[in-house]
Amino acid sequence: MFKTNKIVVLIGGGPVVRTIPNLIKGLPIVAVDGGLDTCINYSMVPNYFIGDMDSASSSAKQYAKLNKIPSNFVAEQETTDFEKALMYVDAAGYVCLGFLDGRLDHLLAVLHVIQKQSQKRPILLLGSEDVVLTGLNDFRISLPIGERISIWPLGKVSFEYSTGLLYSLKNIKMVQGNQIGTSNSVSENSVQIILSEENRGTYLIILSYIYFDNLFMLIGGLSTPK
Repeated sequence: MFKTNKIVVLIGGGPVVRTIPNLIKGLPIVAVDGGLDTCINYSMVPNYFIGDMDSASSSAKQYAKLNKIPSNFVAEQETTDFEKALMYVDAAGYVCLGFLDGRLDHLLAVLHVIQKQSQKRPILLLGSEDVVLTGLNDFRISLPIGERISIWPLGKVSFEYSTGLLYSLKNIKMVQGNQIGTSNSVSENSVQIILSEENRGTYLIILSYIYFDNLFMLIGGLSTPK
């Protein structure tokens, strides 16, 4: 188990096509299986290495040994490496690189884990085009008018109302296969989304990657104890 009261950066084995954001430099880093090779490529020494070790290269595993990086080999195949990381890394929140781009089945597995785990800690995924934040409670942010914003339910989510959105979420109940919130638009600079007490399920806020810093600044106050 790796435990910290800080936000942790999880580095996965998928593509990491952007430079590492300045805001996350200095935070604890966890290499998730093949993500250890990515860490090496970006000259990052992780604080922890976890996974079933079937994706990391032999040279990366040797690197972990030589640098005495604490490692957790979890051999079972019932969970993905991403799920293993969430299970064995206790942190204030998770910034995830190398999980949003690449293979579609891997991305679907990531979304499955987020829904399955019912995380009480925020998860922020950064990719080449988008940044995705797990919405666990009410949500507020300032954005330019006309900017795209998608609200995607994981399971059933009921909204009481929203402000600052072109398409209101007032009394909307979302569930995949019925109603989702792809490609909404910002109509006022201040956006807020208020959940109904009836059903406060997990949902995703999806924005352009250029708003990573904005979302990162929010997640420090979104955690609740596990």
